Amino acid sequence: MTLIQILSGHSPALPLLVALTTASLTLLFRRSIKLTLFFSLLGVFMYISSVIFLASFVRSGALVYQFSSWPAPYGISFVADSLSLIMLIMTSIVALGVILNSINAPHLNDENLSYHSFFHFILFGVTGAFLTGDLFNLFVWFEVTLVSSYILVTIHSNIGQTRAAITYVLLNLIGGTLMLLSIGGIYAITGTLNLADLSYRLSHPGLYNISISSIFLPFLILFIVFALKSGLVPFHFWIPSVYQEAPSQVSAILSGITKKVGIYAMIRIFFTILPSDIPAANSILFGNLSILAFFGAILFILSASSIIFGGLAALSETNLDRILAYSSISQAGFILLPLSIGALFPVFKHLAIVATIIFMLNHSIAKSSLFIASGYIKQITGSLNLSELSGIHKSAPILSLSFLICMVSLIGIPPSIGFFGKLYLLIMPAHALSSNPYSSIFIVSIIIIGTLLSLLYFTRIWNMIFWGEISPIVASVKFPILGQYLILFSAILLIVFGMGFDLMFSLIDSAAFSAMDSSGYIDAVLYNK
Repeated sequence: MTLIQILSGHSPALPLLVALTTASLTLLFRRSIKLTLFFSLLGVFMYISSVIFLASFVRSGALVYQFSSWPAPYGISFVADSLSLIMLIMTSIVALGVILNSINAPHLNDENLSYHSFFHFILFGVTGAFLTGDLFNLFVWFEVTLVSSYILVTIHSNIGQTRAAITYVLLNLIGGTLMLLSIGGIYAITGTLNLADLSYRLSHPGLYNISISSIFLPFLILFIVFALKSGLVPFHFWIPSVYQEAPSQVSAILSGITKKVGIYAMIRIFFTILPSDIPAANSILFGNLSILAFFGAILFILSASSIIFGGLAALSETNLDRILAYSSISQAGFILLPLSIGALFPVFKHLAIVATIIFMLNHSIAKSSLFIASGYIKQITGSLNLSELSGIHKSAPILSLSFLICMVSLIGIPPSIGFFGKLYLLIMPAHALSSNPYSSIFIVSIIIIGTLLSLLYFTRIWNMIFWGEISPIVASVKFPILGQYLILFSAILLIVFGMGFDLMFSLIDSAAFSAMDSSGYIDAVLYNK
């Protein structure tokens, strides 16, 4: 791949190149704080520009690049379609919000730290994951993201961070090992790891002597790995300690960017690549159930459990970071619940992916902003215990407004974009009420209970930290106005996207169609159509 090809728009690798270059420059000049901050901020703006530049080419169809001119499925493919593009847009928004607040955080800008370098290495890893066109390189990009995340979690090397990071990396190493085993199994069975070629071969198993029953176990292992990386119950237990111990900017990256890689992979593998009509492994055990429907049933159980468990656990916590961590588990359930419905009821597949994309966009911006706000409160007051903080709305009205907007959007109250996620999620059981009344009522009940729980724990946060009389700790400090406005930047986007949802919808709708368009993906990668 030449630089000219990348810059001319003939390759989707431009954001990848920008992230890698910025990571290298910030690592090279890390002894100069001014240069590090300059390159880091410039790198994020260049990354955003590269995504916008890429969008101008993807509008006319998927953009494919074969490394070293090796044709698919033999070479390494990079594929940018509308689904990849919207994931890169989410990443850009979160990255800008995080880096602006990171520059305002003195504890991250010490010359002995490499925070900014590994921040951009995470961008490098997730960008590769969103663009890769084969399973093995998806594993590679997962590992790049994992190593960078591990270093950021342990950035200050204290006992709490080290303990949390060890749990995080061990679980993800187990997940990586399982993923590698499943990839080996898929290659042994199908003879390919290129995603487009894999989809074509699974659609024509007779042509390639593929035993459909044998692919069930490798894909089940992949599903477990993606659930682990998404933080669903019962694979959630690494989240509370990691999100609490890591610097708030790192928690914002983990919740707003890296967690979405597992969700994206689940959409790409199970909705774009895996043919929906492949039967489950054992027809006696599963009847006429397809593999997609089988995974949909499991995903529904995990998503519903995450919604309820995360909400109840958040209600029982007294530390703001731990409340936000358990809230992330609950919100992961909301993000993946529509996917489970789409897998179980194919007629709702498009609506399900639309709802999931809206939830991802909402959660990426809102939860990363809440973690940054939480870190700002801790930086100023030295505490995150609910019992020690109150009356912040009087000392920091802009910060309080930002926190309120993010909470409103996560609950799903208009005019935030979070409202449209809940709306599209409710449309599906409402349409199915006449044909599947019990299932529809159960799904709606889960949504209502989860929403009420989120309303309760966010109301508790608001009443105890922001409302009421000023506590002695809050009264003794002053919140700088610049930090408050930096947090407000991301929060305002939630309202802007909600009020301009008609403009946003065309991009979201296109991404949902790309996720379902297996034949289009195959034609673009294998036949350059």
